[in-house]
Amino acid sequence: METARARQLVDWLRGPGRRREWRRRVARRGLAAACAAAAVLGVVALAQSPRGGALLPVVVAARPLAVGEVATPDALRVLLFPADLVPDGAASEVSQVIGRPLTATLNRGEPVTTDRARPSSVLAGQPIDLLAFHVMIADARSVSMVRPGDRIDLVGPGGVVAHSAPVLAVDAVFTTDFGAVLNGPGSSSGNNLEGSGLTVAVDQPTILDLSAAQQDVLGRPQLAVVLRSR
Repeated sequence: METARARQLVDWLRGPGRRREWRRRVARRGLAAACAAAAVLGVVALAQSPRGGALLPVVVAARPLAVGEVATPDALRVLLFPADLVPDGAASEVSQVIGRPLTATLNRGEPVTTDRARPSSVLAGQPIDLLAFHVMIADARSVSMVRPGDRIDLVGPGGVVAHSAPVLAVDAVFTTDFGAVLNGPGSSSGNNLEGSGLTVAVDQPTILDLSAAQQDVLGRPQLAVVLRSR
């Protein structure tokens, strides 16, 4: 009986008439749908089977990516990996690496790990005309009162050199053989002959003025830090 049904199907596909091509298209589409369903069932079976283990989402490169390229939504996609094949540190959501420059080249389909996408630049969110500039300050105590996000004036012998500059980063206060200056206002006394530094966002003319500021005998710019209240 099965042989007879198969013969009838072949005759239906090969039979004469103007609808023969239509019948063949229907058969091809049905076969494609059956293959797709089988593939989906295979993935589900792999995810549920004890041998295959669970599938986990992994962010991969949607195309070849270069070092320094910023991860954008169109450059990434999420695929399901068997749990035992997920690399250490692999991102599971696009939001974990979006907008971050890559530290390694990636081929298409290669997982994006968190150590391959460095944190955003310290200038993230700043106006495009501002640049990051590191300044050494002789008075380390004045630096200890500043936090990233504050705004400061930098004052030199001739007046204000930088006005209301956003602070991007503050150097960790360190200890020298001549004494210690602890981080934070009101800390114990001591003399730090090395000074301390901070990174500010300023424009190009201000960078030139800061670079030209007079220096003391140790080569530190003679700048004073004035913390603004916004």
